[in-house]
Amino acid sequence: MNPEVVADCKKGDLQLIGALQPLGALVAVCIDSARVEYCSANIGEWLGRTPQQLLGRPAAEVLGAAWPQLERLAQGVGANRIGQVELIVPVTAVGHQRGRHYVLEFEPAAIAAPDWWDEAARIDFITRLSRVHTPKEIAGVLTSTIAACTGYDRVMVYRFLEDWDGEVIDQCCKPGVEGFLGLRFPAHDIPENARRLYTLNWQRIIADTETDNVELYAAPDIDEPLDLTFSMLRAVHPVHIQYLRNMGIRGSFSVSLLVEGELWGLVTCHDYAGKVLNSIERLAFEEMARLACLHLTNICRLAMESLRSVLRERLAVMSRALDPTADQPKQLLVGQLAGLQSMLEADGLRLRWGNDEHTQGELPDAAALAALDDWTRDHQHGDFLHFDVLPVALRGHPGLCRHGAGVLSMSISPQCELLAVRKEQVQKITWAGKQPEPGDTAQTLTPRSSFEAWSQSVRYRAKRWGEATLEIAQELREALAEYRQAARHKELAYLDPLTGLANRYAFEQAMADRIDHCRRTGERFALHMLDLDEFKPINDTYGHGAGDELLKIIAERMKRLARREDLVARLGGDEFAIIEWHVAGDDDASAQAQRMVAAIEQPVLFGEYRLQVSASMGTAIFPTHAQHASGLSEYADKVLYLAKDEQRRRA
Repeated sequence: MNPEVVADCKKGDLQLIGALQPLGALVAVCIDSARVEYCSANIGEWLGRTPQQLLGRPAAEVLGAAWPQLERLAQGVGANRIGQVELIVPVTAVGHQRGRHYVLEFEPAAIAAPDWWDEAARIDFITRLSRVHTPKEIAGVLTSTIAACTGYDRVMVYRFLEDWDGEVIDQCCKPGVEGFLGLRFPAHDIPENARRLYTLNWQRIIADTETDNVELYAAPDIDEPLDLTFSMLRAVHPVHIQYLRNMGIRGSFSVSLLVEGELWGLVTCHDYAGKVLNSIERLAFEEMARLACLHLTNICRLAMESLRSVLRERLAVMSRALDPTADQPKQLLVGQLAGLQSMLEADGLRLRWGNDEHTQGELPDAAALAALDDWTRDHQHGDFLHFDVLPVALRGHPGLCRHGAGVLSMSISPQCELLAVRKEQVQKITWAGKQPEPGDTAQTLTPRSSFEAWSQSVRYRAKRWGEATLEIAQELREALAEYRQAARHKELAYLDPLTGLANRYAFEQAMADRIDHCRRTGERFALHMLDLDEFKPINDTYGHGAGDELLKIIAERMKRLARREDLVARLGGDEFAIIEWHVAGDDDASAQAQRMVAAIEQPVLFGEYRLQVSASMGTAIFPTHAQHASGLSEYADKVLYLAKDEQRRRA
């Protein structure tokens, strides 16, 4: 088939195809001028006049006494109305308004509603729907009902998946007719432009793939195609006709299934000999589908709301457990990582808080995470990024392929982020027909001819991040951002702004806590008071910028030597204090003091200058030297100044 024709089918405006199926005829009347601007080539069979005798003429003249009824019929916007009308013969007329036209279609008269859709049948259908509670069960009610009423050889419910591939979830087939239950159809079988039309016009009849279409004619002064979006008899693109012929299908009928306004699936009927449903029957099946969609929407909505409720309750429990005013807000959040992992249904989590990383569950190796971080920096726009199919650029990292095929990344603040990962789930998919290899343009530009089951293992996919999970993740990000901000405000109240060490207020609080704890447990701790020697000349000689840089470097050296449970504080100027936790003896405290002093006295390069200071330190042990904060500070200060005097005498 010509590649241009295939491309038009995949991307063209299918509602402007400019032809009609030969089931009936069409007239389009301009609303403003009330004249006929379009008609089908076969209109003479219905009105007894040729297209040349109709086009450009007043509708009241060419349609006669039937025009007032037809005009009322066509005044529905975006929805077809049906009625019985007398032309040269009785006909069923279907009308709607589209743009600036009344569009009227005529078919052979079908005066009575089908007996399989009377009031009793409608009640029975609704009752059967009310007894089922899953999408597959609803599909079963639809296929069995439509198959029994129409006699089509194959009736299927075709469910669209997240990537617009489709899968047959239920079917009714006559004996000897091949079924497609459980088989997957690729998204390009029903391209986006066709799906868009299915969302607007719920039904599509193809009575016989072997018949020729009827051309639409326009009045001489009209040069734009007629919009046939809501036409019941709009011609089908030749590529789709060839597709059905390749399946051996002559007759087809489909009805849309919509949930929350989105195309959820299709009821698709196939017949190997060709089959005609009149307009009343087709509208009856559309009503059936709409009733099923109401129930389907309620089921999907209930399931979604139930999941949202569970997730929000988990979020509420976590939020209640997080107190940003606590002494260690980061540790509180770290303690919630297992709950966060469960809430997000993740296989692994990584929390970055400042320079610290905390993990939970299974994560990719360090090299794979580094590659993911680089990729995320380039592709994350805003505070949120997620994927459940590993990008091609990352598939060279085995760690990501196994443990990070799905990723949810949340930026909580400039210094805090949460990463959730999901493992790869290798899927075995059975397709209806072998899928073309990547780059095989010869196959992708031709309607498929093979529909024999063909299995394929699909990699690099994780369990999909569902809508409810993504919604709760956004709420979680906002809650953590507020928590981080509140915790940061508390940090700033307790931190020295220059060095990031604890400030004097935090030091006094920590001293009180340590003393209270040690009085209860009998443990010991050491207080080291430290003062820099000859620091003022550095400020005077090189400027306060050099002095500040030196203080920050010294603070960093002390933090590296201190243990996680120790507290390093800047009390002001060049005065520092260290609370050393769990001291076994005086010698241990003395050794730590010597290490601190030695580290501080290492030279610092500042531009072309080599800066160096010495330090004096005094140590007090609780409870050996004092049992109160003031006493410990006084004792440590006394030892400190004795050390300074000793150093001056040596100088």
